[in-house]
Amino acid sequence: MSARPVRSTLLAALLALSAGCGEKEVTPSLDLVSASCAGTPPLMGVTHLRFRVSGPGLDTPRERVSTVRWTPADVPAIPPGSARVLEVRAYAGAPDQGGQLRSLGRTAPFDVVEGQAASARVFLRRLGEFAPVNQAASPDTCAVPGETRAGHTATLLADGRVLFAGGYAPGRDGTRPVSGTTEVFDPVAGTFSPGPDVGARAFHTASPLPDGRVLLVGGAETLDQVSLQRTARVVDVAEGVASTLEPKVARYQHAAAVDADGHVLLVGGRAADGSGAFALEGFDAASGRFFDGMGELHRVDATLTVLEDGHTILVAGGSDALRLEAEVLSAGFDGDTFGWLLPVPPRLRVPRVGASVAMLGRAEDGPRPLLMGGFDGVDPLNGARAVGASEVLESPIRVSDGPALLPRSNACAVSLQDGRVVVVGGRGADSGIARATAWAELIIPAKDAQPSVLGLSLLPQPRVWHTCTALADGSVLVVGGVDDSTGEPRAPIEALVVMPPPRD
Repeated sequence: MSARPVRSTLLAALLALSAGCGEKEVTPSLDLVSASCAGTPPLMGVTHLRFRVSGPGLDTPRERVSTVRWTPADVPAIPPGSARVLEVRAYAGAPDQGGQLRSLGRTAPFDVVEGQAASARVFLRRLGEFAPVNQAASPDTCAVPGETRAGHTATLLADGRVLFAGGYAPGRDGTRPVSGTTEVFDPVAGTFSPGPDVGARAFHTASPLPDGRVLLVGGAETLDQVSLQRTARVVDVAEGVASTLEPKVARYQHAAAVDADGHVLLVGGRAADGSGAFALEGFDAASGRFFDGMGELHRVDATLTVLEDGHTILVAGGSDALRLEAEVLSAGFDGDTFGWLLPVPPRLRVPRVGASVAMLGRAEDGPRPLLMGGFDGVDPLNGARAVGASEVLESPIRVSDGPALLPRSNACAVSLQDGRVVVVGGRGADSGIARATAWAELIIPAKDAQPSVLGLSLLPQPRVWHTCTALADGSVLVVGGVDDSTGEPRAPIEALVVMPPPRD
């Protein structure tokens, strides 16, 4: 049987009686988007589909297998409950006879209420391949952001959408105009839509606040002759507005982290003349005010992360602009400001600047920050080498070795819901010249053992200063960046999505 791209909608929700508890199960109306706008078609070579339902209270997933020409009866009924996930796996050959998994798609977790119709949409993605994002209404049409962006931010919102803000447009003529626009990506529709203006800014920070708003701080207003954005914005995507605030220190290329109560710590960065902006500063989401931090911290190109407790912020890596700093500092909000927690902090085995960090491990196993890559010197153009070693920030008092990775700095790293980490792009160093790379890796945690590393397909085009976001369906969205791998800056236009292989 030859497979062809299919986009099917089951229009009616079918109710069935559960044999176990008497609750009425629901077969959702399923919109299976199995065409693509570019790349390998998800159904190429596919002969069978496996429909799978999982969620809290289901000891084992409910599964049904059909040929590629499926019918409504092939979709399992779903018991009422919260955080249900409907997954579709596509195989070349029957899955119970050694068939190979080719494509995968799943819903974001959704609630099923007894007696109410349920609907679900699944984008089928070719496994492990970077492909342009396509629109649900017209699957053969690629969804392209309204602007090319590098040095921008991407923030995952509570409803599963993604807010993109600011950045600059790399020009072949050497110019780098800075943007003050925002866009919102809707993964259910596969579309980008404009958001509120936030003032021109690049290399700023974006911090999600507990009430769903996003705090944008600092950044460069112009890059060719650097001038700084002196304002901050609190963006309310639901209302389509952005309010203006003024932090105490103007800075760019700094780092930020927000604790579970909405206290944001701002560390380091640079002033307009390139010198370090060392004054520490905080923001309180409840009052909407900036406050002084605990003096100064002489670090630029540091990395911040929040531990699993939601309150302890670690500061790792960076330099004082002259030499690397190895100490891993820990800070916490004490009711008035942030304070340092330990008098004798642990030290990195490999001091570095420009590292990436993501949480490695499932929630039930205690996820820990994994510090990856960077450069082992202050100046990548003056003898500094890209770092391939990673380190696990076990706690405020302990650091351990992580797995060996491809050596690069300023990579985009993101945690998946199942505890794995995807690392995409970044800058390598070839003959002393830092250039964008197309590398992508999947890091898989293992209980009581060293994590393993799986290489993913290369990006279609090298990227640095891009963003990557873990979407609710388990895929990773990659947007923007600059490709300077040939010595001439180019701006990748398309938004890409990759579906990592499943853990089981």
